[in-house]
Amino acid sequence: MSNLKKKEVYIPVEIKPREFVSNLLLSGELAKIGFRVYLGSKKTIDNLINNKENHGGIYFYKGGGGTVDKFREISKKVESIAVLDQEVSPTVNNYGMLKSRFVKGSLKFVSRLYYIGDEAKKTAIELLDEIDSSKIKALGWPRVDLWRPSLHHIWLKEIEEIKSRFPEPYILFTSDFGVNSKNLLHECTLRMEKRGSKKPKNEIQWYKNLYKNNYKKFNEFIYFITELSKDKETPKIIIRPHPAEDHSVWNEIGKNLSNIEIIYEGDVSPWLLASEGLLHRGCTSAIEALFSKKKIGFLSNFSAESENQILKNISENITDIGSLKSWFKDTNKLSIENPDIYALVKKHVILSDKTAASKIATDMQTLSECKVSPAHIYEISIKRNKLTLRNIVIKLMNKIYKKKSYVPKFYKKNKMQNGITLEECKHYLNCMFPESFLNIESTSPQLFKIES
Repeated sequence: MSNLKKKEVYIPVEIKPREFVSNLLLSGELAKIGFRVYLGSKKTIDNLINNKENHGGIYFYKGGGGTVDKFREISKKVESIAVLDQEVSPTVNNYGMLKSRFVKGSLKFVSRLYYIGDEAKKTAIELLDEIDSSKIKALGWPRVDLWRPSLHHIWLKEIEEIKSRFPEPYILFTSDFGVNSKNLLHECTLRMEKRGSKKPKNEIQWYKNLYKNNYKKFNEFIYFITELSKDKETPKIIIRPHPAEDHSVWNEIGKNLSNIEIIYEGDVSPWLLASEGLLHRGCTSAIEALFSKKKIGFLSNFSAESENQILKNISENITDIGSLKSWFKDTNKLSIENPDIYALVKKHVILSDKTAASKIATDMQTLSECKVSPAHIYEISIKRNKLTLRNIVIKLMNKIYKKKSYVPKFYKKNKMQNGITLEECKHYLNCMFPESFLNIESTSPQLFKIES
């Protein structure tokens, strides 16, 4: 039965806390309508694509950043490339950044661009002239599906464990400074100079200035929470570092702070749902908190200058310790049920009775016609061994010539945490699709096959 020919979809997970569970939701919807889905780490999915012996299937990419060569080579192995940009959130300062999300020439290999809402779609049509506008669609995010109260039950186990560990009320702060050490500032700047060589000089300089400003804001924030920890009337705060940040820096700082914990475990959703509210400086978690009916505090003093109307309208502005304590004690005054807030959010986030995952799955049926044998049966091959040998040679040459690395080593670990397990895949799929029989198996480490 499992070797039947079916349409296939290949879904790489680059940042587990951001993409894993929502991609499982999409995988389940795809499996329900007859697709065979492969979900796994970026490395395992790329190996699968590289070694499969047919040219069927859909590659589901997380967004921009890929080279033209990457898109070209993948297009030789699949029928279609579909992109759902995980970084074009309603909290971005403006959607003009869409122009820089794709290297010139890469979009001609893309069959579908999915966005979270109509405003992002509208801007994409205006700016991305390398792709036909009919291929650009606003169908929402599977991540937003998970923010609906109807799916909060999938986190019950985690919420219970968190509340057992932290029985007292706490506030969650989701960090998105990105740059939180001098060494990381240097690496990010070097990475932009090396990898951003095809970008305009003014754009490269903009990013370099952003990194410097974020590091400055981070240091100002550390002074703020140090003073905050001395105030016995302030509530407990759990700080969740960003995957791109150096967590060892956060952990060292946390040693000297009372009533403040530094924790980076699992998905952000159960930590938010177990909290009394969210503190942020302009991240997507603020939108999730709104859907989850949590009160939201905007630390504007530590944010980059922003004219983002959603953030201003859904958050209480917090500028000092006094306003933070008052916000914590007050009831939530801002709700998505407020007509003005709902109308504003609806401009940027597709809201409908149907889930984004089901709509995207249905649309993806039009991107593939070829039914193929299971791709993983070809995964072990000489091609893979050659690729591994090539990587070993490159690393050896870098070591011999002492070539400086501009990619932080800790970042990869933060991205995937402890990896993906079959047990958690089964747990979430059973919670999300209790009435559907979905078969999931691990075909190799960090690679999972899902079908009905």
